[in-house]
Amino acid sequence: MDIYARNRKSDNQYQLLEHHLLETASLSEVFGKDFEMSGLLYLAGILHDFGKYTKSWQQYLEDSIAGKKQENKDHATAGGQFIEHKISQELSLAEQIIQAIVLYHHGQGLPDFLNLKGETDFKKRLEKIDTKQDLPEIESNLPEKVKIKIQKCIDSDCLRNDVKKEFFDACKKGCLSRKQFEFNKGLHLRNLSSCLIDADRTDSANFDNGEELNLEKYDKIPDWKNLLQKLETKLATFDNSGKLGEIRKNLSDSCLEFGAKKKGIYSCSAMTGAGKTLASLRFALKQAETHEMKKIFIIAPYTSILDQNAQVIRDILEDEDTKGKIVLECHSNLSDEKKDDVYGDEFKAISETWDTPVIVTTMVQFLETLFAYGTKKIRRMHKLFNSVLVFDEIQTLPIKCTYLFNWGIEYLVNTCGCSTLLCTATQPGLDRIGDELFRINLPKENEVIKNVFEHYESLQRVKFIDKTNFGRNKSDIADVVDYIKEEMKTCKSFLAVVNTKPQAKELFEKIKESDCAKKVYHLSTNMCPAQRKEIFAEIKKNLERGVKVVCVSTRLIEAGVDLSFDGALRYLAGLDSIIQTAGRCNRNGKCENLGKVAIFEVEDEKLGSLEELKLGQKAMRELLQNKETNLLNPTTIQNYFKKYYDEHFDEQLKYSIAGKEATVLDLLSDNSVCCAEYKRITGKNYQNPFKQSFETAWKEFGVIEKSTFGIIVPYKEGSNLIGRLDALEKYDENYFAELKSILKDAQQFSVNVYSSKLKELLREDLIREVIPDSELYVLNDGFYSDEFGLSMEFVGRSYLYF
Repeated sequence: MDIYARNRKSDNQYQLLEHHLLETASLSEVFGKDFEMSGLLYLAGILHDFGKYTKSWQQYLEDSIAGKKQENKDHATAGGQFIEHKISQELSLAEQIIQAIVLYHHGQGLPDFLNLKGETDFKKRLEKIDTKQDLPEIESNLPEKVKIKIQKCIDSDCLRNDVKKEFFDACKKGCLSRKQFEFNKGLHLRNLSSCLIDADRTDSANFDNGEELNLEKYDKIPDWKNLLQKLETKLATFDNSGKLGEIRKNLSDSCLEFGAKKKGIYSCSAMTGAGKTLASLRFALKQAETHEMKKIFIIAPYTSILDQNAQVIRDILEDEDTKGKIVLECHSNLSDEKKDDVYGDEFKAISETWDTPVIVTTMVQFLETLFAYGTKKIRRMHKLFNSVLVFDEIQTLPIKCTYLFNWGIEYLVNTCGCSTLLCTATQPGLDRIGDELFRINLPKENEVIKNVFEHYESLQRVKFIDKTNFGRNKSDIADVVDYIKEEMKTCKSFLAVVNTKPQAKELFEKIKESDCAKKVYHLSTNMCPAQRKEIFAEIKKNLERGVKVVCVSTRLIEAGVDLSFDGALRYLAGLDSIIQTAGRCNRNGKCENLGKVAIFEVEDEKLGSLEELKLGQKAMRELLQNKETNLLNPTTIQNYFKKYYDEHFDEQLKYSIAGKEATVLDLLSDNSVCCAEYKRITGKNYQNPFKQSFETAWKEFGVIEKSTFGIIVPYKEGSNLIGRLDALEKYDENYFAELKSILKDAQQFSVNVYSSKLKELLREDLIREVIPDSELYVLNDGFYSDEFGLSMEFVGRSYLYF
C-alpha cells in the first residue's frame, strides 16, 4: 500500500511519504554540514513525519483533500518517541536534540524544557499515550529502505561519540560565563531546528512546484569577485575631487582594507554623508570574497532606509540577466505566522526565504530570526551561518534587546563563522555599557576610521541653534512655523523633523498655509514605500533645480536618505536623532556658511508609549542644561549614551518581562528561576541537557512594543493588486504562485499599523480582510491621500490603473 505525505491540488498528484522523508533528510544533511551535525540532521529528517505512517493520518489527508474541516493531527511526536533509547540506554544529547527538533518542527518551535511552574512541557509531549500506541503500526508500515537508513544512522559513531563534543565545543567559543554557554546552547539548538524546518518546507515546496531536488545549489559560494568588481566599476565613476570627495574615498578605501582582514566584529563610526552605504558594501564584498562566505546581510533599522539602500545596491550588483537573483529586499508584514497556520504548508512554501547572495532586511527581521516565536522565523536562522552582517544605524537598537543582541552577535561570530560591521555616526558603545559580562567584544583596532576625532572635525558642516534655551524653554507650533518662515527668506530648502505622525501632518498643513515655499512635502510611515520613493525623487529633483522646498518628516528621513537641505530643525529627541537630522543639512558642504540646525522642544507633546524617545529627550535635555555646545564630537556622543543607558537597569537590558522575576535572557540561558522552582517541587536538581523556557521567552519577545499589521493601500499600482486579490479563488490553478507574486509586489504598496489602529480602522469600516481568516487587509478606496497617505477621513477616489 502506498503511503503519502501530501497531495498537490493543481494536478491531484501525491507525494510518497518515503520520498519526502528521504529528500528532507538529504536536505537536512546538507544544511547540517555547516554545524558538523549532518548525520544527526539526516536522521531527524527521516523521523520528522513518522506519524504519517498510520491509517488514521492517511484518512486525515483524504478528508482534508475532500474539504472536511478538522483539527490538525499530530504527526511529529511519534518520530521523537521512536528514537527514545535507540542511540543509548541513557539519556544522550544526540537523542534529545533529535527529539526536540522533530517534535517541534511545526507551530511555535522549541518548547519550554522547564516552564515557570517548574514543569517540563517537553517531557509531557514525549509521554503522549495516543502517539506511543501508534508506534507498532508505524514500524510495520516502514519501507525497508527507510529502516536500513535509520539503523545505519543509529549505528554510526558520530551519533554515539561526536555529537556532545562537537555541540559543546561549538557553544563554548567566546564564552565568558556559564550563563553565556547555556545561552549559546539554546541558540545552537534553534539553529539545528532551523535546518530541519527549512529542509521540510523546501521539499514540500519543491513537490508543490513540480521541481526536482537539487542539493548542489546549496553548497555554492556566490561569485563575490564578480560582484565586487561591479561595485569597483561604479566607484570609479565617482568624482572624488574636493575635501568631501577625498573623505568619502578614504572611508571607502579603508573599508576595502579592513574587508581583507580576518573575520570578527568591526565598527565604522563614519559621520553622516561620508558615504557609509557603499563603503560598508565594499567591506562586506571583500570580506565575503576573502573568506568564501555564503551571504551578505545589510540590516537597517527602518523600512525607509531599507527601501533606499536596497535600490542603490540592486542598481549596482544586478543587470538584466541577474535581475531579482542577487539582492532580496525582505521586510514585509503581509505574510506572517497567522497565515501559515490558516493555509498550512502551501502558504509556508510561498514565504520568502533568504536564498539570494545579498539580503537587505530590517533589525526587526534579524532579531526575530534569533529570538522570536514561530517556525517561519526559526526557518531562516541557519542561513546566517558564515555570512557578513552589516548593521546600519546600530544606535537604534532597542534598549531591551541590548544584551540579547550582544550575545547573539558573539554567538554568530564565534560559533557560526560570521563577520560583523557596526555602522553609525553615533556609536552607542555596546562594548562599554552595562555589565562587562554582557558587552560585545569590539577591539579598538577594529574601528575602520583611523582617527575618529579628525574625521568628525573634517566633516563639520552645520552649527546647532538651541531654541530650548539650555533645556529650559518650550515652543508652540506657531513659534516653529515662524522660525521656518524666517529661515526661508535666506534658504532655498528646509527640513523639519518631528517625533510623531500627528505632529508631521499638523506642521505640514501649517507650512503649506504659510506660503513660504513653492513645494511643501510630507513624509511619514502612513505613506507606502512606493509613494515615499516617488517623493524622495521629486524632492531631490527640486533641490537640484533650486526650487524653494520645505519637507516635514518623521524620523524616517533621518538615515539612509541622500538629500541635502540648506537649513533644518529637529523636535527634541536623543542626540543620535539630532545628529542624523544634521546629516541632511548642508550634507555636501555646498552652503557658503555652516548650515543651521535648530532644536525645539514643543509644548503638549503626546508621546504615549514612546518610552525610549522620552529617555533620549531626558538625556539630551541634560546635555543642553550642561551647556554642551559641541554636539558633533565623539566624546559628547559617548557622554550622551552613558547618560542614556544609565537610566536603565541591567534587568531592562536583558529584556525584562512585566510581572515576572525572570528576563527573556534568563529564560534563554541558565533559567535559574525555573530551575529553582523545579528543585522546590521535586527536591532534585534539574539534569536535562537543555533547561531553557524557549516558548515562554519567544512569545514574550518583540522588537517593537506592539505588533503591526500590513495594510495594502490603493495608491496607483496598489489598486491593481487589490483587484487581483479580490479576483483570486483559493482552488484556482496556480493560486499560490499568483498570491506569492501579489504579496511580493504589495510590499511597496502597504502601510504598517499597530493593532489599536487596526481595530479603529475595522470599527470605522475603512479596511477589509481580502481573504477570510488571513489577516490580509486592504484599505478602502478614498481613504488614501496623495499628500499624507492613510487617512481616517474620505479624501477622494484614487485613479485605478487597470
